[in-house]
Amino acid sequence: MELEGYYGTKPPCDNAPYLVNPDDITCLHGSKWNEQYSQPIMGGSLPGTNMKINDNDNFHPVQETNPVHLSEIDSDCTADSVNCTMDMITVTQNLYGDYDAMDTGMHPQAASEMKTKMSSRQKVQVHAGNVDADFHESDEVGNRCADINNASIEWAYSQLSSNAKANYDKYGQKLVTGDDMGPYNEGPLWIWTLMDYTESDDKTQMIVSSPMMRTPTTYLVKAAAGFHYCKVLSPFKALEWMYDDGLYLNNGINNKAELFLQ
Repeated sequence: MELEGYYGTKPPCDNAPYLVNPDDITCLHGSKWNEQYSQPIMGGSLPGTNMKINDNDNFHPVQETNPVHLSEIDSDCTADSVNCTMDMITVTQNLYGDYDAMDTGMHPQAASEMKTKMSSRQKVQVHAGNVDADFHESDEVGNRCADINNASIEWAYSQLSSNAKANYDKYGQKLVTGDDMGPYNEGPLWIWTLMDYTESDDKTQMIVSSPMMRTPTTYLVKAAAGFHYCKVLSPFKALEWMYDDGLYLNNGINNKAELFLQ
């Protein structure tokens, strides 16, 4: 819940018109998952020695147009830097489309997606001193959003108790990632295209696919250049799936009822 920035613990800050939410103990500043995992994974391996990303994630509605909240990079390094820190800002909005306000256990509590605006790998690499970073190689080849979502799945699995892990291994529909969807480079398309959850044909897997948008640093609209937006799979969502929702098909009450009737 803490890594996601679960809105059920505190409301999101959203201190418009500020991009960076002022510190306020009554609301949630942003998502620690995106600070610690999403933007660093998006940025990729950095050229300098002990170079790192310091991301400041902030909760804002991503559809706001006045003001528009966008990700940014606020400091540079060089390729031969040692112990250089790159300061960045990202923007996130959690979606609770299937949220159960009564917490009955019948529906998920975690965010069904984290709409996250990040700087592209190409842009991060350029600011890190890799001035010849190629957009196609850095952002178009592969699935950057799936890379982040795989980290959520791996993290969640590592947190399971031994009994829960055995139960998920035996009965659970395995949570896996599909190819990223898009690019949806018209902002509203990315905003309103939801994370896709699709059962595999044999029902052994739940395939999670992320809508994304991405632009090169040379994009004609400068205000929209060097972005790579993802619908991020919350680690809370992944953990909740492994403990609960992913077990319904093979180890739920319907199975127990059928055994009883037999």
